[in-house]
Amino acid sequence: MPQDFLKFMETEDAFLHNFFSCTSQGCYEKAKESVERERQSYKVIGPWQLLLTQLIQIASAEKSYMEIGFLQNKNKGFLRKDNSLKAIYESIKSETKKIEEMAKVHMQDRKTINYCQNVIQYLTARTHLIDFYEKIYQLGLTKSFKYNELVISIDNITEEHLYAFTDISLTPIRDMFSFECEILKNLFKAMNELQKLQFLPSLALIHSAHTTLSSWKIKLQNRETWKLGFLKNNQLPALFEWLLKLKGAILSKFSLYFHNTLALQTSLSDMRQLCSKLLYDNYQKMIAFQKKNDASILILSDNQTNEENDSYPIIISYPQKINTDPDIILKMIADTSEELLVVDKVIYKYLSQEHVSYIYTLIEPGIYLVLTFENKKIEKDSHVIHFITELCTNLRCTKIFLSLKAPIK
Repeated sequence: MPQDFLKFMETEDAFLHNFFSCTSQGCYEKAKESVERERQSYKVIGPWQLLLTQLIQIASAEKSYMEIGFLQNKNKGFLRKDNSLKAIYESIKSETKKIEEMAKVHMQDRKTINYCQNVIQYLTARTHLIDFYEKIYQLGLTKSFKYNELVISIDNITEEHLYAFTDISLTPIRDMFSFECEILKNLFKAMNELQKLQFLPSLALIHSAHTTLSSWKIKLQNRETWKLGFLKNNQLPALFEWLLKLKGAILSKFSLYFHNTLALQTSLSDMRQLCSKLLYDNYQKMIAFQKKNDASILILSDNQTNEENDSYPIIISYPQKINTDPDIILKMIADTSEELLVVDKVIYKYLSQEHVSYIYTLIEPGIYLVLTFENKKIEKDSHVIHFITELCTNLRCTKIFLSLKAPIK
């Protein structure tokens, strides 16, 4: 916000706005220093001064949050006290409520009451997002693929806090919260649409997430660092990098599922170059595996709502022209549907009359990875298992989900 505008704000409003501007840009020490200077300017301890003490705790909590510290449990003490980041936010919220009650006794301190109420709303929103990230982690752990449940959860969080912490002094942190929710909502909606093989909705949602990430990145940049020319050293927060990786993984998945459609829009060489820049070049992995193992690779759908697709039931295959009848594969899948409910279950079938081995697994509901070989393949071939595991992990985004508790280096 322009400095000229800050001149027209109340002293406390301007101070809080500057504090939250610092925390939202990752300048946590600067934020703490500003609080210390503000505290030293008062000799009498009142509700406002007590709120300043909580701001120091908030700066530390925000730093941990942006470093993806919200699902990490530190070493517990003798009394096994919960010192998770969520517990720290809850503790700050509890202390802020006490300050609010104290300020209500002194009704002349109505501005501090308003500040406390807004800070409490902001702290509540933070804990709700921590719960949401826990759900993401659990999704990666269980591989349940219920992206629609996450869409409902983030929609509920957004709706609940739509009119919360709207005081002008909290505008910077409010902007960050809005960016974060919007990105998460668009990314998981995109994953939900990809499960249904919806081209345009998926593309629009990924693009929206990309646009919001770009807007947030601009806000995150420390403008003092920009001016001094040290932008290269201004590392983006781990949470932002995590969201970038998630968007990259979803874009990689989109580019594989709709590879044939996208390839029609450009030349073969340009398509290869574009895919090489993705987080996961899944199509190239398929090509490399096929050449090394002389196999046919298919990803197909058994969802009959996609029958309008010209290539139904095949989503993508390499080589593009295959000799295998997809109906035979769908029959096998239907016959082993209960077995495929077991996560990561890989099924081997050899049809002696055709001299063809079929190896297949469930990627996500209704979508399967199938490998065919014109010979009898032994079960648990390490190269085959590695390829299947890597490709399924990439398409499910499980590695990125699980990295919330063990950040990707």
